[in-house]
Amino acid sequence: MSQGNSNDTPISFARGLFAGVVQHHLLFPYPKSLEVRNPDEAREVRRLIRELRRMQGDIIDSERIDDEERVPEEVITAFAEIGMLGLTIPREYGGLELSSAAYARVFSALSTVDASLAVLVGVHCGLGSRAIALFGSREQRQRYLPLLASGRELAAYALTEPETGSDAQNIVSHARQEPDGSWVLNGRKLWIGNGHRAGVIATFAQTEVERNGKIVRRPTAFIIRPDMPGFSVEGTVRKLGIRGSTQAELSYDNLRVPADHVLGQVGKGFSVAVHVLNGGRLTLAAGCTGASRQVVEEMVRFAEWRVQFGQPIASFEITQRKLAQLASEVYAADAMLGELVAAADQGDSDIALEAAIAKVFASELVWRATDEMVQVAGGRGYVKPYPYERMLRDARINRIFEGTNEILRLFIGLNGVQGPAEKLKEIGTAMRRPLRNLGLVSGYAASRVKSAVRPSAEMDAAVHVRLEEHRKYFLKHVAELSAATDRAIRKYRTGILERQLVVERLANMAIELYATACVLARTQALLDDRGLEQCSRELALCDLFCVEAGRRFRSQRLALDSREEDVDDTRRDIAAAVREERRYWVPDSILEELANEDAQDGAETNRQSSART
Repeated sequence: MSQGNSNDTPISFARGLFAGVVQHHLLFPYPKSLEVRNPDEAREVRRLIRELRRMQGDIIDSERIDDEERVPEEVITAFAEIGMLGLTIPREYGGLELSSAAYARVFSALSTVDASLAVLVGVHCGLGSRAIALFGSREQRQRYLPLLASGRELAAYALTEPETGSDAQNIVSHARQEPDGSWVLNGRKLWIGNGHRAGVIATFAQTEVERNGKIVRRPTAFIIRPDMPGFSVEGTVRKLGIRGSTQAELSYDNLRVPADHVLGQVGKGFSVAVHVLNGGRLTLAAGCTGASRQVVEEMVRFAEWRVQFGQPIASFEITQRKLAQLASEVYAADAMLGELVAAADQGDSDIALEAAIAKVFASELVWRATDEMVQVAGGRGYVKPYPYERMLRDARINRIFEGTNEILRLFIGLNGVQGPAEKLKEIGTAMRRPLRNLGLVSGYAASRVKSAVRPSAEMDAAVHVRLEEHRKYFLKHVAELSAATDRAIRKYRTGILERQLVVERLANMAIELYATACVLARTQALLDDRGLEQCSRELALCDLFCVEAGRRFRSQRLALDSREEDVDDTRRDIAAAVREERRYWVPDSILEELANEDAQDGAETNRQSSART
């Protein structure tokens, strides 16, 4: 099996699955722990986590943050003092310059302390500061990164708009260059984390550039500040969860931006957005994984304490099912995260699809986990001062952040299909624009990826005999995904772009396969390190996850059967009826009578009013 790429193009494990290719060298052997790779950095991570735990319940009062809907200044000051605001900033500018692995560890721990603080730091370090660190000029980095690392200013990342969401390719905000080289920006940004208090903001606007002799509009990234003429904060919003963080609406009304505040190259803002968002999804997956781990711990603690019918509810099989299911899925999320951060640090593979998969998986995991926590806690789960209802509210946003999970599933499915679709030219050509319009597509062509590997549903990596059965099913399922992808392409051709239910099912199959592969790689590494007898619990987690993932995969594959098309047609018919009636249309006699009475009362009121007139 090919393990390299003559074109030096980064390759993707998840993308290969759609073509029946298992690029085992991208996951096996499983990456070593942070402590083994960099002991100095590991000590830094432990210091930061100790500091966070020291602050928890003291400087960090999550109940107060939630009630007052703000992060106190003393918390931001304390974070600046310990280095939490310089996690991703290079050392030469006063930051800690943590690797992806170390940053993920710290962010995971922070997410267990307070979700609102995780959002503040994630926006500051993972989006705003990261954009400048990656794409800023030497002068821009020298000017702004020390301010951000020290906490004298907070960073924000302003991409999302009321009309287009986070579709970077099709933003409405626009910028015009003046004769002196400066820019005039006009537009609005929505849901901008830290936007009300940030001193440095990475933002985006359409600009005119020349392409192939024609003038076209392309996004450009800019650095702006709130003291620039034409900038204003229109207001902030009250939210279901993460109430301490602030999401603001920003307005650019002839906002004057100096010429030297273009971030990267004019017309290349899409690349800035994609690279930063990929890192943001990895960070979000880390936070959701850490939070899920914490929920399992809380659930065990509560279930052992709560006695019902003379015994702790942890002894009931239904509770045990919840605990086992969540523990096995946290194990899988951890495994994906380990692979992702290693790949991000090495930089020799494309992880756009993998980061999207991890974000979808982990954000849905933490939602299920917090929902089950509320259920296990019963009435205590629904009321204050118990923290469980807040945990549930805080978890909900993760399925929306950094691209909704629905959009990310389309991104995963369409990108996966694109490579095999290149065999039918009209499909490959037709798919490129929708993929670009998602605002999420990777920066290189699927046709180049295709040339890097040869189709083969094989996995040459050696696995322990104890894992052999899982490996066989995994390879069987890879072949089935490849066959299902090929059938969908040939059946729907360019129409597959409109078959979102089909694309979603293919994406769900790929999500299960990538998670399973990571679990096998991680478990194999533990077996190599500890031996069979010392891994009984990890093997149980592996067994449960692989079996359950296989069942979910099979459910999605069966849903691609031709008979399911009738069910999809029925779904479309019902949706059409609901849209036409603008309501649930089946009559209810009491409601109908009330509606008739209201209509009669209205007619009588109008008659009396006319008579008086």
